[in-house]
Amino acid sequence: MQHIPSRQDQYSQELRVASGPAGPVQYVAGVYWYGQTITGEPISEYGAKATYWLLGGPAKYPSALLDGYGTDGHTRFHSDSYAGFGELTWKPLPRLSLTGGLRYTAENKDGRFASTVYGGLETQSPALIKAKLSILRPQAYAASVSDGSPSGRLSAAFDWNPAVMTYVTAARGAKSGGINMSGLPLNAANLPALATAVVQPERSTTFEAGIKTRLWGQRLEVNVDAYRTVVRDFQANVVDTAPGALRGYLANVDRVEVKGVELDSVLALTRDLSVYAAGAWTDGRYASYANGPCPLESIGSTTPVCDLSGRPLPGTPRVAASLGAEARRPLALAGLTGELFVRVDGTHRGEVYGDPSDSRYTRIDGYSLVNLSVGFRAARNWEFLAWSRNLLDRNYMQNLTVQAGNSGLVVGTPGDPRTVGATLRGHF
Repeated sequence: MQHIPSRQDQYSQELRVASGPAGPVQYVAGVYWYGQTITGEPISEYGAKATYWLLGGPAKYPSALLDGYGTDGHTRFHSDSYAGFGELTWKPLPRLSLTGGLRYTAENKDGRFASTVYGGLETQSPALIKAKLSILRPQAYAASVSDGSPSGRLSAAFDWNPAVMTYVTAARGAKSGGINMSGLPLNAANLPALATAVVQPERSTTFEAGIKTRLWGQRLEVNVDAYRTVVRDFQANVVDTAPGALRGYLANVDRVEVKGVELDSVLALTRDLSVYAAGAWTDGRYASYANGPCPLESIGSTTPVCDLSGRPLPGTPRVAASLGAEARRPLALAGLTGELFVRVDGTHRGEVYGDPSDSRYTRIDGYSLVNLSVGFRAARNWEFLAWSRNLLDRNYMQNLTVQAGNSGLVVGTPGDPRTVGATLRGHF
């Protein structure tokens, strides 16, 4: 049983100035502030089968050892973020646009966590007490992190003619550091690993080039881009795979690299019939991750960490594609004017790993889905449609993850079966 009541208060304010749309130079500049406070009281409690699954059978431990054993926690987190930003676009030539932008963000974060344990089998045995504490133990710590980081981009775009534009972009991004506020994993001495309380800032560098076209009398639109991104100290959710550990936390990956090519296109075959197609090829990998979490199948007493360098990034399919069409027909019915439409689309997603450890037990097979909708779009800002998602009723998994600890538990979320419905939508 787990219950995590929380309260979150957020405040923000932004002030900006901007130029008009005319002229060879356009600009925008401003300042931004964001404040956030989160308080929580997480409660977790285990049932009658917890000892068997988390520690072992009755030959090693009394079956009731963890029955009713739980933790009661109290957390408080506060963050303040301040930023100043500006971006300028200059047209030195009628067809050439040069853009430069810069942002500086300073953030201060502090947090407190405290938890106590209760329940379970009453015992004076040091071995049994140690076993209970290996699952849940009292923790109390406070941490803070402050950092400032610049980010920005430079880009150039050239209009070769009214139908063809090319561009190149270089960008530098940043994601501030953070604090783990759900408790910490345990170290070799079975104590909270305080070094994991603070997560370091994430830095990314991206290069992108692309082309945008409107061809065949602007009836065909084709856009293509290629990119490469390198992220240092990538922030990822990982789980503690030590025996009996029951905790996930945020950690840094040394370096991640993602590169790919994307295409999207729309073709108006007639005034009443259009088709679209899109696709992406992505190669995302841990470029350097020597101290990664071990896959479930590799966990052992001598493998506390595993080198995942070169392994695929979880949740990143190598191939993704979509294809669809929409047919429209003007219709006047019972005094209503508008158009009848039919839309069909298909999507494909290649296989992915669902867990940061790239365990083979969390490999999700690729799948394809078909959706269909039929409706009426009125001239007076409303529409009605009947639809079916996953029309062919395919079985697929949305995610698979290894749970903390080495009990062998893998959980997942199956995709929705064929679903039908109707929607009435108004626009004001």
